Amino acid sequence: MVRLTMKELKVELRKLLSKLSEDLERKEKLKDYLVSTSRRIIKAAGDAVISIHSERLEEADELIRKASSLLNEALKQIEGQIEYLYEGPLPQALKEYVEALTFYRVYQGQSPPSPAELNVPLKPYIYGLTEVVGEARRRVIDSLRKDKIEEAERWLEIMEAFYGALRELELYRSALPDIKHKVDQVRRLTEVTRGDVALATQRNRLRQDLRRLEERLRGTSNHG
Repeated sequence: MVRLTMKELKVELRKLLSKLSEDLERKEKLKDYLVSTSRRIIKAAGDAVISIHSERLEEADELIRKASSLLNEALKQIEGQIEYLYEGPLPQALKEYVEALTFYRVYQGQSPPSPAELNVPLKPYIYGLTEVVGEARRRVIDSLRKDKIEEAERWLEIMEAFYGALRELELYRSALPDIKHKVDQVRRLTEVTRGDVALATQRNRLRQDLRRLEERLRGTSNHG
């Protein structure tokens, strides 16, 4: 075996470390790109949710398309480097995107998207679904504020449907470390909302009973 001279050793080390430096530089640039893109996805998804609550559905659709385009571009950039799907800034962006699109679909009476349709890993997909329940509660509260009891009941049923489906996943805590906590949050929100709707329904019936009583009394007074 030929021994390297000191000069040759230095040259080889420079080549090796130069290649490593290039790899590290690429990784740093990719991380910076993912941080920036993830922020843009999160903002577009968050703005879409606000637009849905404000019933500006065309605007919501545009924002979701924007988030989808940014996400697809990010997925191309990390192709073959799946670790970025599970660590760093991208998982949070995936979760927010799932939440926005699922809420948008459910708002319009459509089926939720599947993980395969979105090309999203299971964990951010499921955690995104848990967040939809909070948006559904906001719809309930808004409906109750406007005395739209039937609409509030519809959204409560949606919350209960999500809770019923998500609780089945509590068995898989090793794959979904936060699932018990998330499902507990969904359960508490659903229970509180159920109480809010029941109370509003009782108040509405009481108002109707009082109105009928007033009409009867008015009719009796007129006959007298």
